[in-house]
Amino acid sequence: MTLPERPPAADTTLVARMARGDRTALVELMARYRTTAYAVAYAILVNPEDTESVVSEAFDDLWQRAQGPDPDGNSVHDRLTSVIHSLAQRRIEARAS
Repeated sequence: MTLPERPPAADTTLVARMARGDRTALVELMARYRTTAYAVAYAILVNPEDTESVVSEAFDDLWQRAQGPDPDGNSVHDRLTSVIHSLAQRRIEARAS
């Protein structure tokens, strides 16, 4: 007999744990959203190195902002997507100049 798997923590619970300095909560969110984050960034940048950098920066931003509430009440997915779009756009503008 196997024990049932423990259900994954809700994103809001993980963000609350991050706000208390729990880096394992960030690791859980990264495992949950890394593939999606990479796909969004790569669709914009079409460059693996820039994509990796932007995804890393986006998760760093998520960690830094966990200390306070999202003023727009966005989900973790929406926050990451928004940050990725902003970072990718800056990256594109920097390339153009």
